[in-house]
Amino acid sequence: MFSRVTSATAAVPSGIDAVDPAWLTDALGMTVTGVVAEQIAQDSGFSSLLYRLHLTGESVPETMIAKLAAQSEARGAMELLGGYRRELAFYRDIAGRAPMDTPHVYAARMADDSADFVLLLEDLRDWDNADHLAGLSIERAQLCIAQLAGLHAWSVDPANAGALQVFPSFDMPAVRDLLVPAFGPGWEIYRTHSQQSVPDAVARFAQRFTEHAATALDGLTERSMLLHGDIRADNMFFSGGRMKVVDYQFACVGAGAADIAYLVSQGLPAEVRRGHDEELLRGYLDNLGDSGYSFDEAWRHYRLATGFLIVLPVITLIGWDALPQRSRELCLTLTDRAVATIADIDALEVFS
Repeated sequence: MFSRVTSATAAVPSGIDAVDPAWLTDALGMTVTGVVAEQIAQDSGFSSLLYRLHLTGESVPETMIAKLAAQSEARGAMELLGGYRRELAFYRDIAGRAPMDTPHVYAARMADDSADFVLLLEDLRDWDNADHLAGLSIERAQLCIAQLAGLHAWSVDPANAGALQVFPSFDMPAVRDLLVPAFGPGWEIYRTHSQQSVPDAVARFAQRFTEHAATALDGLTERSMLLHGDIRADNMFFSGGRMKVVDYQFACVGAGAADIAYLVSQGLPAEVRRGHDEELLRGYLDNLGDSGYSFDEAWRHYRLATGFLIVLPVITLIGWDALPQRSRELCLTLTDRAVATIADIDALEVFS
């Protein structure tokens, strides 16, 4: 599925300039005579650098995607969260085995002594990359939910238990130590810049987020399924009835309904989602099969996750001054959607 390279010249590059024809030739096992790197996704990637490589050579793809570690403050956060190692582990050990379709992996390597890594992936430029700001349709959400159910069901098969060992718990220490404390400052920025009114009950929930987060994290670790962890529209590519998913830096182990709640509560515009939460969750359970995961348990997890995962767009707002305009709009919109979902499904009931 990917190249296992032992050549000294194929050491992990520290930057895109080192991804040159000689390095690519060794890493790919193909003769590359020329490469032009074009940076992409500058307004949507927070923790990594993405490039489209235009290649010339013998029997090489015209293009592929190179993913490298960020050089910003996000790099340190990803090191603490183990995000880069999680993603490489997914592409090495899960992709091609679990029923979640990913781009083809040409190479997946990480340095032993730093956070430097490189992924060389199939270029999906002819596929339709969904727009997280615009949001998903119900039909595309259902397609994604079916693939998530396949991943979750695969992960609870005892035969696949070994592949999960490298992935941390949804409630890993860094979540409580780093993400949860950052919610308060991010929430203040959200209230300053959002045009949406916040129901009083949700505002009170936000004021006590640290306490409520502990309740959510306890509940969302009652199951041990492999989660994508960041299942947002920008990470999905569609071609007819097919979908491929990228970005596994937040892959972790927890209750499957957490993935569904994040997808639905923040990935669908409120007017598209409203009234469909239970229906979409039941569809997930139907796809999951005979797992012993009851609707009542999954619905409780869904509501806990909807309340907790508002933390992700909110804490990103802390970098407001440095964020591109689209990223600002995106984080505000995702938080708006999460607030609306919390209110619509009375998620706060499970925190009382």
